[in-house]
Amino acid sequence: MLFQWLYHTTGVELFDGRLFRAGFAALLSIILVITFMPKYIRLLQGLDATSDLDKDGKTKSPPIMGGLLLVVVVAFVSLITCKMNGYTISTLVILVLFSSVGAIDDIAKVRAKRLIVQGKLAAADYMDKADGLSSTIRLGLYFLFSFVVAIFCYKFIPDLRGNLTVPFCPISFFQIQLPNWAFIGFMTFVIAATANGTNFTDGLDSLVSVPILTSMVFVGLVAYVSGNFIFSSYLHVPYLPGCDELFILAMSIAGSLLAYLWFNSPPAEIYMGDAGSVGFGATIGIMFILVQAGLFLPIIGIIIIAEAFSVIFQISWFKFTKKTTGTGKRLFLCAPLHHHYQKKWAGNFASKSLLNSKIAWRMHLVSIFALIVGMVIFFGIR
Repeated sequence: MLFQWLYHTTGVELFDGRLFRAGFAALLSIILVITFMPKYIRLLQGLDATSDLDKDGKTKSPPIMGGLLLVVVVAFVSLITCKMNGYTISTLVILVLFSSVGAIDDIAKVRAKRLIVQGKLAAADYMDKADGLSSTIRLGLYFLFSFVVAIFCYKFIPDLRGNLTVPFCPISFFQIQLPNWAFIGFMTFVIAATANGTNFTDGLDSLVSVPILTSMVFVGLVAYVSGNFIFSSYLHVPYLPGCDELFILAMSIAGSLLAYLWFNSPPAEIYMGDAGSVGFGATIGIMFILVQAGLFLPIIGIIIIAEAFSVIFQISWFKFTKKTTGTGKRLFLCAPLHHHYQKKWAGNFASKSLLNSKIAWRMHLVSIFALIVGMVIFFGIR
C-alpha cells in the first residue's frame, strides 16, 4: 500500500513495477529478520520458550516459535509492497489465522514443559501433552478457516472458477473444471492438508524451510507469468489479472526464509515451531490453488507430501493389521519419514548431528530437483 501511495504521489513508474516491488520485498524481509532475530532469540531464551527435554527433565534445546517473527515480517512487508486485492488479502488472512493456531499450539507445548520442570507433570506424561492442542481441535480450526476463506475467494476473485491445470497437458487441450461445491471442498482440503504436512516436516534443523522456499519460488513465478497478458499468452498459461501481486508476497516469504536459515542452519539457534510451519504450509496450499496449479503441489512439495503420507500410511497400516491379525505392524521404522531414516541410518555416522544433516540435505536436494522438474513441466512440457 505504501508503494501505491508513492506511485500515485510521485508518478514514478518504478514504484508500480512488479519486479522492483518483489525485489524490495525480499531484501526488506531479509534485513528485518537478520536485524531482529538475535533479539527475538534472546527474548525467547529469557522466557524459557523451549519444548524439548533431556533425560533429566532439563531444557537444553533452542527456543521454538521462530516462525512467528517471520510471519510478522512477511505481513508487514506485504502490506507495504503489495496491492491489496482478492489474491493477496485471502493469502494473508490464511497466513495469519493458521499461524495463530500454531502459536497457541507452541505456547501449550512450552507450558507443558514448564509443568514438568516444576514437578507438576510427570515426564512420562509429557508426550501426551507435547502436541499442545488436540489434533481434533487443530484440524477443526484448519478446515473451518480454509472453508471460510475458500468461499471468500470464490465470491470475490472473478477468475477463480474451479479450473485446475493438469501436468503434462496443455490447457487448450484439457483442463479440469470442478463445480462450485467441489472446488470449494478441494480448496479447503488442500489448504488444511499442506498446513498439516509442513507441520510434520518441521522435525530437523532447516528441514521444512527449503521445501517452503522452493514452493514460493515456483508459485511466485507462476503468479508473475499468470498476471501478465503477454507472458501468459506466450507460455500458454491461464491469464489471471491481479494474480501477479502474489509474486511479491511469495518473494517476501522467500526472503524471510533465507534470513531464517542463517539462524536455523545446523546447529540451529532457533526452531520455526508450529507458528511458522503451519502458517506457511497453509499459505503454500492457497497460493497453489489461486494460480490454478494445485495439481503441481505433489511435484513441487514432494517432501511435504511424503512426510504427511508417511504418517497417514503408518497409522492406517498399524490399525488395519492390528484389526485383521491382532498385531499392529508398521510400514516405516518411525514416522514422519525423516524419523524413519534416523533409525535406519543410526550407527552409520559419527554423531547424531551428522546423521540429521545428511537427511536434511538430501531432502533439500530432492526439493530443488522437484522445483526444476515442476518448472520444466509447467512452463515447457505442459
